[in-house]
Formats: sequence, structure tokens, C-alpha cells
Amino acid sequence: MSLSLSLIYFYFSPLPLPVLTIAVAIVIGVILHAGNHLACDFPRLINESDDTYDHYLKDDFGSHKPNYINLVRGIEGVTGILMVICMTIAFTLATRWFRWSLIKLPKPLDRLTGFNAFWYSHHLFVVVYILLIIHGMYLYMVHIWYLKM
Repeated sequence: MSLSLSLIYFYFSPLPLPVLTIAVAIVIGVILHAGNHLACDFPRLINESDDTYDHYLKDDFGSHKPNYINLVRGIEGVTGILMVICMTIAFTLATRWFRWSLIKLPKPLDRLTGFNAFWYSHHLFVVVYILLIIHGMYLYMVHIWYLKM
């Protein structure tokens, strides 16, 4: 086992290896997907020439070229950010420190530790799946509904 995988396993131990593998795959997928949009797609769209924008992209994004904030504030951006927040909460509460109540928080926040917090935080994945469907329904540049999913 490599050093980085050993550190990840220690951080989430004693999660079964298949669960840990799925969690790491989700994190890597989110980083690649969001990074592609935020660092590649959005800047390319914003910096596109007016002629190219009018010819190819005007029907999808409107007559005015969007800026970076408009793209992030769209339904796709908001649902993507909310999915990342929900998954971060679930993954954080899955760590051994929270799951085994190794962290002692002040009285109102002490309910954020322990197995029950871990268990109920994983119900956020229902919200994530709903957001994922909404996120996919508003794809740019795909106009036939059954090609969106």
C-alpha cells in the first residue's frame, strides 16, 4: 500500500476497504469534474471571440456572453456546490474522530459526533442524488431531453 493510501486509510479507519475505495473515487471524480469546469470550460467560454460566441453558443447561453459569476450562480453551479457541501459533511462525519466521538465539542455541538451523526449524515446522499438529477437536467448544449441523462 502506498504512503498516501495508507494515510487515507488511517484517516477513515476502520472503514472496510470497498467503502474507502468508493469514497476516494468520489473525491477524485468531484475534483476532476469541478476542476474541468472551473479552470477550463468557464474561462474558455468567457474568453471566446464574439463571432464564435454568436455563431455557436448564443442559442445555449443567450445573446449576452455570461461572465464567470453568472455561470457559477446558474442552476448547474448551485446544485454542484450544494452536492459538494453535502458530501463534505458526510465524509467529515465518517472520519474516526467524529464516528467514535474522539472529538469533544461544546454542549450544543456535541451531537455532531458519534455514530448517530455519522449515520444520519449519510442520509444527505438522498439530497445529493436529487441534486444530481437536477444538475444533469440543466446541461448546456444538449437539447434532446433523453440525451441529458
